[in-house]
Amino acid sequence: MKRSAETLKLLALSLVFGVPIGYWLSSQGASHPSATYAQQVVESQQARGVLDRSASVANADGLSKVFRDVSKSVKPSVVIIKNVVVGSVRSKGKLRGIPPEFEQFFGGQLDGFELNGNGDSSPTSRTENGLGSGVIVREDGYILTNNHVVAGASVLEVVLSDDRKLEAKVIGTDERTDLAVLKIDASGLVAAPLGNSSNMEVGDWVIAIGSPFGLAQSVTAGIVSATNRNDQGITLYDSFIQTDAAINPGNSGGPLLNLRGEVIGINTAIASRSGGYNGIGFAVPSNTAQRVLDDLISKGRVTRGVIGIKPVTLTPRMAEKLALPADTKGAVVETITKNLPADKAGLKQWDIVTAINGIAIASESAMRRTIGETKPGTQVKLTYIRNGKTFDVPVVIEELDEKALMASSQETMEVLGMTVGSISEEVMEEFGLELGEGVEVKRVNRRSPLASLIPPGVVILSINGKKVGTPAELAEGVEAAKKSGGFKLVVRDSEADKVVQFRMQ
Repeated sequence: MKRSAETLKLLALSLVFGVPIGYWLSSQGASHPSATYAQQVVESQQARGVLDRSASVANADGLSKVFRDVSKSVKPSVVIIKNVVVGSVRSKGKLRGIPPEFEQFFGGQLDGFELNGNGDSSPTSRTENGLGSGVIVREDGYILTNNHVVAGASVLEVVLSDDRKLEAKVIGTDERTDLAVLKIDASGLVAAPLGNSSNMEVGDWVIAIGSPFGLAQSVTAGIVSATNRNDQGITLYDSFIQTDAAINPGNSGGPLLNLRGEVIGINTAIASRSGGYNGIGFAVPSNTAQRVLDDLISKGRVTRGVIGIKPVTLTPRMAEKLALPADTKGAVVETITKNLPADKAGLKQWDIVTAINGIAIASESAMRRTIGETKPGTQVKLTYIRNGKTFDVPVVIEELDEKALMASSQETMEVLGMTVGSISEEVMEEFGLELGEGVEVKRVNRRSPLASLIPPGVVILSINGKKVGTPAELAEGVEAAKKSGGFKLVVRDSEADKVVQFRMQ
């Protein structure tokens, strides 16, 4: 019993003194670094010494300074553009006149207003239709921006970098490149210089400045991801600089700059499923912008060339129908306008243009752009394929008349009360047609006696037994039918071929 009592005393003493001593010993051990931590400390000190002496860091600091200097040099030139619409409050809905594909680029409110001009006597209101960006390119107040930024505006308000607000006048717009030129009355302005976009290469640093989501003077940086990026369906003259510099709604119309602080592009669109930054942005090259700027200021319109061809991109399926290798590239002559250069040079429907002045033409947008950007009066060599053989022919470019070209691209058959045009590849495939087989009905006047018999989308195959493959051929058939006082049309829809007979009054 005596030995057990002594054992209990020793156990109690160990608990009283042992636990604190053990805690003290363990805490002292935690305060000493582990071998791993000690190694990290040594490496940190070594790296700090290297960074202090590193030429690479000095170079990076130099690049940072370039970014700072570019941003400062262009800051007074970059503006916010507010698209203001005077309207009457109506039920909730979209603002009329704004192309839906561009709504994501405005960053403003689009609901709750309807443009005036409908006879409504409701009180008018001003609403900010959206925000975009722009860049001052001349000290006397000329500003480059996007056409979609200014579309549908009653008033355009420009906000300078010092928050001054000035009303802008539209000097001119160009839908084919999505560019617009504005003018403000102000003095002491700083103009950003336009650079040579053809000098830009993939991998070059670029800087974008604008007002994404209304956040003025936001600067982002990236590289040129691609040049001459075309066939994106953004404009008729697609040929963009692609960049991964962050571009978001509100950046539209702002400058894309090189490291010399020169504008080498006007930010126009983003490729995004969410409507926000996805690392793919497009800018109109500055060389294109310079030409549009000069023409709009001097003439109020852009002078372009035309040869009278409506091209479509040659697809593998079309190449097969034309007995060509599937990898053949070019622009197919879908329609040709009489008495314009291509017609005078002897080109025909379904010829495939493959080169202009030796430069390859791989798509319809490439052909439109190449011809459109050629000065009227210039003679070019057109290379084309017909029946598997290649030909060269000289063609003199004429000046584009937008209204005349629009009227000639489709034939309006007044006697039929409809408008027809060449059939698309999709309709060809759906209706089982070949190239040059039929013309598609595009529109039908509701008062036309044929409205219930030939709705839009139907293909007219022949008139009075004569096959038609172009709007012009149908027009000739209609003229010939006038003498007999009537005609018989064979038409095809998604179901079958039908015969439609019509007597002229």
